[in-house]
Amino acid sequence: MTEIDCAIVGAGIHGLCAAFWLSRRGKRVVVLDRHGPGHALGGSHGATRITRSSYHEADLVRLATEAHQDAWPTLERELGTALRAATPGLFFGPPDGPFGDYLRATLAAGVAVEAIPPTTARRLFPLLRIEDDDAVLLDHTAAMILAGKTMERLRSWLHAHGATFGWNMPARNLVADVDSVRIETSSGTVRARSAVVSAGAWSHELEPSMPVTTVLRQEVGYFDLDAPTARTRVGAFPVWARIARANDFVYGLPDHADAGTKAARHVTVGEGTDPDDEPPAIDRLALLDLAREHFAVPVRGLRAAEHCLYAMTPGQSFRVARSPLSSRIVQVTACSGHSFKFGPVIGRAAADLAMDLAVG
Repeated sequence: MTEIDCAIVGAGIHGLCAAFWLSRRGKRVVVLDRHGPGHALGGSHGATRITRSSYHEADLVRLATEAHQDAWPTLERELGTALRAATPGLFFGPPDGPFGDYLRATLAAGVAVEAIPPTTARRLFPLLRIEDDDAVLLDHTAAMILAGKTMERLRSWLHAHGATFGWNMPARNLVADVDSVRIETSSGTVRARSAVVSAGAWSHELEPSMPVTTVLRQEVGYFDLDAPTARTRVGAFPVWARIARANDFVYGLPDHADAGTKAARHVTVGEGTDPDDEPPAIDRLALLDLAREHFAVPVRGLRAAEHCLYAMTPGQSFRVARSPLSSRIVQVTACSGHSFKFGPVIGRAAADLAMDLAVG
């Protein structure tokens, strides 16, 4: 009989969080990834992410509340460090466009988010360009997630609590039988009582019953603004997004560790790409144009840029469920560009399903 309770395929935020909840409950876990620790070839790398309660669907507002009030605090206590830095959240756009759904779903939920006039928003956050006809939500639950620190601390905690890692081990085949799951990798076979597949853009090729995703490569910029440094730091500068129309969603975050003020377009439709292809050169001029359009102060330059992968499901939905091929396999499809903030909740849901089968 195998001694591994659960094999996690994919060491992104959801895989590591699933491994965390399982290890915390005394289960023996192995985590496999096709690349090395801290790689920048998927969707979980980078120093920072946004968390918020402002959403276009009531279910996502409720999920954010669970994350903020329970899952993230538990993770921070166990890891012994703060993983979020509180800062205001500002979300805005024309009320007759997609942002209208944000207004309705968020304000109806009773969370600590309020509607404010554009004039107030410009007074509070003078570095951002906010139009007179924009509706604005000020989100008091928002924060900047220290994503790079979260990933590093999760790997360290898991190692200290007995989890093992198989780095640079692409999973090539996954077969379930009566009492276990066999995972064929580039370095041999791993056998466990259950498996969680959270491999992002590579999930469907391993588990064909998982939803087909469209892989979209994002371009993210870090900018120098003509503004006092104190105005661009966490606590003063907000996490923000302007949602104007379909596929016109631009977001940003405060400067972190003097890396520059972050901004990018949240691209959710378009022609897909092969996640294993060499990324094209980043369009630095387009990023500068984006920043100049949305910041209300001069942009001195683009300090750095990076790629990130979105693996988009139809409707940008999240899915955590047992595979129709075998109840021993748990599928996690939650990689639509706004799910890092839900990592501890999604990981716990995956662990709950795997727990029934990962018995000692």
